[in-house]
Amino acid sequence: MISKVDDMKLNQNKIETLNEKEGKFLLKQWEIPTVEEIEARSESEAVEAAAKIGYPVVVKVCSREILHKSDSGGVALNITNKTDLIKAVGKIELNFSKISHTLLIQKMVPGGIELILGAKRDAVFGPIVLIGIGGIFTEVLQDSVLELAPVDLETAFTMLSRLKGSALLQGFRGQPSADRQKIAEAIVALSEMMTRRDDIFEIDVNPLIVNSSSLVAVDALVRIVKDSFPKPHWTQYPKSIEYFFNPKSVALIGASRDHQKGGHIILRNIIAAGFKGNIYPVNPSGQKILGLKTYKTISEVPEPVDLAMIVTPKDSVPGAIERCAQNGVKNIILSTGGYSDIGESGREEQEILSARSRNLGMRLMGPNSIGTINPRAGLCTSIVTLEPIDPGGVAIFGQSGVFSSGWSRWIGDFKPYGVAKIACIGNKGDVNETDVLEFLADDPETTTIGMYIEGISDGTRFVEAARMAAAKKPVVILKAGRSEAGAQAIASHTGTLAATDNIFDAVCHRCGVIRVLDSEAFHDTLSAFEKLPLPRGNRMGVLSITGLGCVLTTDTAEDLGIQLPALQIETINKLRAVIPNWAPIRNPVDIWSAVEQNGSKKTMQHIAQCLFEQDDIDSLLIIFVLMPESIFNIEDAFSDLFQQYRDKPVFVSYFGGSENEIRHIHRGFSRLHVPCYPSPERALAAFRAMVDYARFRAKHLN
Repeated sequence: MISKVDDMKLNQNKIETLNEKEGKFLLKQWEIPTVEEIEARSESEAVEAAAKIGYPVVVKVCSREILHKSDSGGVALNITNKTDLIKAVGKIELNFSKISHTLLIQKMVPGGIELILGAKRDAVFGPIVLIGIGGIFTEVLQDSVLELAPVDLETAFTMLSRLKGSALLQGFRGQPSADRQKIAEAIVALSEMMTRRDDIFEIDVNPLIVNSSSLVAVDALVRIVKDSFPKPHWTQYPKSIEYFFNPKSVALIGASRDHQKGGHIILRNIIAAGFKGNIYPVNPSGQKILGLKTYKTISEVPEPVDLAMIVTPKDSVPGAIERCAQNGVKNIILSTGGYSDIGESGREEQEILSARSRNLGMRLMGPNSIGTINPRAGLCTSIVTLEPIDPGGVAIFGQSGVFSSGWSRWIGDFKPYGVAKIACIGNKGDVNETDVLEFLADDPETTTIGMYIEGISDGTRFVEAARMAAAKKPVVILKAGRSEAGAQAIASHTGTLAATDNIFDAVCHRCGVIRVLDSEAFHDTLSAFEKLPLPRGNRMGVLSITGLGCVLTTDTAEDLGIQLPALQIETINKLRAVIPNWAPIRNPVDIWSAVEQNGSKKTMQHIAQCLFEQDDIDSLLIIFVLMPESIFNIEDAFSDLFQQYRDKPVFVSYFGGSENEIRHIHRGFSRLHVPCYPSPERALAAFRAMVDYARFRAKHLN
């Protein structure tokens, strides 16, 4: 779900489709050139119009009831004489005799490149603009770029360069080039129109024909909203959510003596994490639990509580919230489910509950949340048994309990990075992703932010929060719902291309946020940002003990736009100290022949140093095949070298290996702040994410 208000809830009766003539009139108002045309209401008027415009001409049906004229036989192209014109008019009149319509007689536009220029008002993120390769194959080619409005000229030119078919605009294979300035100006004009006219739902200009000297809109589909376009009704509450992570006191409502119940596991986790503040278990029995005094109700607790966690049955939750307010509780984590997670009936209950907690002056995380973790504060409210996690700079949060369960156990054991904060925001009845993002952006203990989201509550506020956060620290997002099955089908080409997921990609691009597509890439990227300096560029040196690693790396680097610089003569000469004369040397460096003569440690150490010394190499990837012969003291081999070239990030990947060998390489390189990946492809993807963010930061700072 994307928002409380989405396209599916927009009453289609309030959307009005303009006919082509009306749509083009709107474009003219914003100085987007349109094709020369005359409206005709009869055969004789059509003949007169064609004579005035001059052959060749195009005949089109013009009606608000017909969205795609070509598909329904409403267009006749390249008519060169009166006889053919009369035949075309007669055929169109016959096809649409039962539909109110007129005719458009248009000048046949000379050849050029066909583009699609479009805009759509997204219910979550507001107006977006689109440019793509157009014509009848628009949906087939799927070559388009989206941006949030407003768009300036610089951004418009960047959009053109991001098209897969951008070479077409530059005169591909002797074809005339397109006037990129005019295209960019049209994008900006459409962006301004969408920004200033909040009644426009979407615009579809297809084709927009452009050549070296002209640009003209040949067709236009415009849909407007008769009333005001609905806005999300989420409200930002300025109260801090600090107490979810740094409370001085915690109450557990629903504490239990039963070792299998969440109320016992949570209390055990809080104690094991080393929480230094006061802990108040609440249970009607009043008996001690885990050596702590227990209170029959929150009302008996002797002081106002910063954070209360409720793990009671659903029917007792409203009363518990009322008593929390009476006792001065600041924030509540509601673990209980059965609200929006079960459907519309539960959603209504959730909205009532969340509104009540806000009215009482409390922030609520949940329902259906298992809370927060802060290793430095000794706070862990998970409903799953967890071991203490090493503190660090990565904060992760999202709409899933996996953050405070399986992933937390994995992080604690394998230590891919240290943790600053973890939060499970559940159903987002009150506290949502933007609340947490805003907090973490200014949290001095957080250096990298990772978030999993299924939908955005308030797009405008989220965009601003993401932009501000990414300007300070890396933000990595894993978002669900990428499939076309989750997108609403809209009649226009623009609507088809501007699916929800494509719009979210545009949001990430605008804000400098790194979007990943699976959970492996999520943790891989966070680990890289946590441990490594940002790279100076996208040029990588690679050494691999297997030729397979060299080939896979080369293919993946090309796919990701990562450069593998050619080795300089000076570098090759240095490498010959360990590589036999008969062995070819290139980047990636196949080091097997050197390992046979010198062993793994000496070979890797020497070759890594040679690659570091080449100025046009920004980063290093070391690829292992894990076996007894490749195991050596990692810190002894690389500690001084990595410190000497600490401005060049190092990635490690490996193939195979036993459990002990895998743990050895992970732990050894982790002590040197170097991430390890089970394949070179995953290492390269993490490097590419760092390159993208480094470019964003450089642009932002400039």
